[in-house]
Formats: sequence, structure tokens, C-alpha cells
Amino acid sequence: MNFANDIHEQEYEALVKRMCAEKDVYRKVLAYLITADEACGNHIEQIYDFDDRCIKLECLNAGWHTSTSRKTLNLAFNLYTGCTDWADSASDCAVADIFCCCLAPYYWEAIKLRYPEYSAK
Repeated sequence: MNFANDIHEQEYEALVKRMCAEKDVYRKVLAYLITADEACGNHIEQIYDFDDRCIKLECLNAGWHTSTSRKTLNLAFNLYTGCTDWADSASDCAVADIFCCCLAPYYWEAIKLRYPEYSAK
């Protein structure tokens, strides 16, 4: 996997353990994307419910978001749920809107992690 830096890798590994997601690709992708984005990483408790082991969709309306963190969570939740019915609008999950940012290389990495069977080796 491609990490932004050592901190991203360390935070990812810690979050995967905390989520008990060592064999759960959905949560691994979620952890990878959350820890790639600093704003998301600072608000993990608002994004994921560790007791119920589920995402907190209401976090999408939180005031702490940056333009990048919103893109990160839109992709993360899309890959986690497999749908976009939770999105406020179709443009929230449009490829053109999500991938035009500095985290795009890590978004691609998340897609490869989620769908390894379709990724070239």
C-alpha cells in the first residue's frame, strides 16, 4: 500500500486494530482514507462508532470539514456502503468532484484496496 508518510501508515495500522478490521476490507478502506486526511483523522470519534461498529453519517454535516475532508468521507462512505443513497446530492459522489484534490493518489489506493481483484498487479 502507498502511504502519504510514516504517520499515515502508523495511524492506519492503529485504527485498523482499534476497529478489529484486520480481515475486513470495508473497514480497512475506511481506516486508510480517514487517516490519509488530517481533518478526518482528528475527528475519528465523530466519523465511526466503535461500539456499534458503524459509520456515523451525520458527521457529513459537521462544521469541521474542509473541502478535502468532505471528498475523503464521500469516497470512504461510498466504498464502505457500496451505495450513495446517504449523499445530499449526486454531485457529492461524482468522480469529477472527489478526485480533483491532493489526496487523489490515496483515493486510487483505497479503490485498489477495496477491489483488489480488479487491480492490475
